[in-house]
Amino acid sequence: MIVVFFAAGFIEIVSILFRPISLSFRLYGNIFAGENMLETMSRMIPGLGWLLPIPFYFMELLVGLVQALVFMLLCAVFTLLMCQHEGEGPAGAHR
Repeated sequence: MIVVFFAAGFIEIVSILFRPISLSFRLYGNIFAGENMLETMSRMIPGLGWLLPIPFYFMELLVGLVQALVFMLLCAVFTLLMCQHEGEGPAGAHR
């Protein structure tokens, strides 16, 4: 049983250490996809390279705001899970 507890603990530690890395990869992927979309839209029609991507800039702004909200919530939840303490009894016992 001790081996199982050590293995589970090791997996949990690795999971906690890789959370910021996975969030960074996700953020990089979202930014890279947005930049590629804007570049593709600007090169689609050579004469209108300045006009066609304008609606997509607004969409990128909206996507960026949503991604900022998602990353803020994920970081807050991960921080809460790391800092959470086990209950010590009823709430009224600490007067």
